[in-house]
Amino acid sequence: MVENFFFVGLPYVALLLFIGGSAYRAFTGLKSRFRAKWDWTAYGDFLWTTRSTGFFGRASIGPATLCLHWGLVILVTAHILGFLGGGLNSPSLVEFFRWVGMLGGILLFYGTSWAFVRRLVKPQLRAMSTWEDYLVLLFLIVISGLGLYTSAVQLIFGLSYGVGPWLYSLFTLKPDPTLVRNFPLLAKLHLIVNFVFFAYFPFTKLVHMLSYPFRYVTRPYISMRSYVALKR
Repeated sequence: MVENFFFVGLPYVALLLFIGGSAYRAFTGLKSRFRAKWDWTAYGDFLWTTRSTGFFGRASIGPATLCLHWGLVILVTAHILGFLGGGLNSPSLVEFFRWVGMLGGILLFYGTSWAFVRRLVKPQLRAMSTWEDYLVLLFLIVISGLGLYTSAVQLIFGLSYGVGPWLYSLFTLKPDPTLVRNFPLLAKLHLIVNFVFFAYFPFTKLVHMLSYPFRYVTRPYISMRSYVALKR
């Protein structure tokens, strides 16, 4: 019963909320009074976009931001290829997932951990931060931490040979939780926390990843100058 809940029911609920929640929030402005029309855009909704914190401690946030964002990109890419490799029984793709995914996990864990600590130690950031800012970072820290501990400390590899077919069974509406039944406890927790995070994702500031028009992603950098430079 518990196994069916976590590895059959939870993935479907997470997928439904991830897709449906993102669309509903984008088109209706669930968290903003500025949206009054059906318009998937990044403009006019400050709760859809991220709140910039680059004005405070720019020297420290630079490396953390790069590691966080590139860590996410690398991890998502590595996971997709790794799960495909597990489903197609491709050792080369699974091996790629093993090493590249570990690199992405290290980058993400460092970036999110430093961003979390920064919000705690910078008075200005504590004043402007909400509980959601901390919760999102904690989710990413736990997810990356569990994945790294499983792969780098416990040295458990090759789980994608089970996850790949299991995900395929979910998408074909023939879920088979027995494919992940014998996974280590921390690996199961890694999967569960990921799906809980996917369900929560549409209601966080991370939805800016889905923004259209894509100019939001490639927009020019914000030009910031020090007070000394302005005096000149």
